[in-house]
Amino acid sequence: MYYKNRGSARIILAGGSLLGLLIVVAIIASLASKSADTSVKAKQQAEKQVDQIQKALDAHGRTIDRMTEGSFDVILEDVGGRKNAVIEAVCLLKQIDSREAKNLIESTPATIMTDLTKIEAENAKRQLEQAGAAVKIDKSRD
Repeated sequence: MYYKNRGSARIILAGGSLLGLLIVVAIIASLASKSADTSVKAKQQAEKQVDQIQKALDAHGRTIDRMTEGSFDVILEDVGGRKNAVIEAVCLLKQIDSREAKNLIESTPATIMTDLTKIEAENAKRQLEQAGAAVKIDKSRD
């Protein structure tokens, strides 16, 4: 008989019997699945850490952009003919409800967003222009 320790379990192979071979295969499969589960969990944890690092880098990059380029405001000058589309775009940009967005666009010219980087301001302008509004980007006076 051959004894092999594997943690607290002992595998007894008696002369290479089929039962002994099946036991070895079952244990190897079990260890492989545990190893796969562990590697999946490790990958998920690594992805979470990468996301956290990326968010921190984005925040620092935004601060650096604001320091070098300045900050910008997005000003809605005219709603245009597609008022509902503009209301929806303002809701998405500012994360407010439609009633607040409607009140905001009725008082044109209105400052929609403030203290943005140049790229963020251009993206907001593009979204509002696609909705049919006339928009201007103005450099903030710091």
